[in-house]
Amino acid sequence: MTQVEIENRLLYEFKGLSLEKMEAALDFVLFLKQRTNLHQENLGKRQRPLGLLDGKVKCHIHKDFAITDEEFLQS
Repeated sequence: MTQVEIENRLLYEFKGLSLEKMEAALDFVLFLKQRTNLHQENLGKRQRPLGLLDGKVKCHIHKDFAITDEEFLQS
């Protein structure tokens, strides 16, 4: 689907919801945007905690390394 098709479908489905469900859907969209913004901010951070190994080992992650914490944990 193209972006326009998705936007049109979302609008069509959204109009069929009750006011309460529209508010819940809006809250969810805002949550997704906030989560994306937080993820982008975290990508710029140079340090990650090493948990139990903190202070015992050092780890350098190259600046072009791109993986989310969720992807890392699932690997």
